[in-house]
Amino acid sequence: MSLVDVLAEALKLEQDGREFYQMAAGQVADEAGKAMFEQLAADEVDHYNYIKRQYEALQAGRGWSTIPEMQLVDSIEAVSLVFPSGERAMDVLPASPTEEDALLFGLTIEDKSVKLYHTSANQAQDPEARKLFLQLVGAERRHFEILMQRYESRFGYPR
Repeated sequence: MSLVDVLAEALKLEQDGREFYQMAAGQVADEAGKAMFEQLAADEVDHYNYIKRQYEALQAGRGWSTIPEMQLVDSIEAVSLVFPSGERAMDVLPASPTEEDALLFGLTIEDKSVKLYHTSANQAQDPEARKLFLQLVGAERRHFEILMQRYESRFGYPR
């Protein structure tokens, strides 16, 4: 898969992530949990917009470029697709997912996101491409940490 194809897949990934986190926010009665899922959904919108700008720049022949807003995201130095083709989170989760179901699913998709972006960073020849993917690794890893902290505070260590 080319890195441009990865960006196209990343657009879908971020859109699916937003939909999932919005759904999860609607399922959680706890205000702190609802706020966390809403913030994660908003973050996915930001990520989508950053990736879309880069994708459009490549499509227009302008090459890889710095996305100024991503400068605020720490890169993770690093030595599959997240949602199976044709599936959405709502198709994979139980009919009435609990907060625990949503947290575990969120942990899974964030872990897969980190791996997708990490692999893409390792394949990137262009320094700006590598930088973008490593910044996305950092953003998704932060989401994983937020979800894990919430899970551990509510349910203990994942089973």
